[in-house]
Amino acid sequence: MKTLVKIAAILMIAYAAVNAQSCSSSSKTTTTKPTTTKTTTSTKSAEYKKYSEKLHTQFKGTEDLALLKEVSEWIGTPYKYASNQKGVGTDCSGFVTQVYKTVYGIQLNRSSYDIIKNVDVVSRNNIKCGDILFFADDKGKIYHVGIYLGQDNFAHAATSKNIGVKVDNLNSTYYKEHFYKAGHVKGMK
Repeated sequence: MKTLVKIAAILMIAYAAVNAQSCSSSSKTTTTKPTTTKTTTSTKSAEYKKYSEKLHTQFKGTEDLALLKEVSEWIGTPYKYASNQKGVGTDCSGFVTQVYKTVYGIQLNRSSYDIIKNVDVVSRNNIKCGDILFFADDKGKIYHVGIYLGQDNFAHAATSKNIGVKVDNLNSTYYKEHFYKAGHVKGMK
């Protein structure tokens, strides 16, 4: 039995030595790694392209893919007051809170006017993908929220015509007039 163990050990050492020589071969290393990297890069590039089309926003390739995926899965969910179920029905704060809970494990306050307590306010020209947008009436009362995507586009649950989750632009007359503030969720990078 001891002899078999010794033979097995010798074979393992010999195998490791042969493998070490073949692994140091530059032709194997050079062809394997770039292929893997190109596949990963092209896969990511394809994902960004897919989300750019679905969310009507040209992404730079640095945005959080998990966020874009989750937001895109909500598109078309009908509007339903006081609800937050993907594909079934949601209001604006339900959409925002569920996306943050799913993607980041962060529990935000549930109402539009309370979510602002979960963010550090940023200026309009410093808004980044994933930041939360707040809309208010002429007295400054927050009544609506959405998630900024880029190029002044944002996703939100629209109440008009019961459309539900969709992408709109901050420069459209209505949203330009009612835009109040933007914020980056506290504790996030």
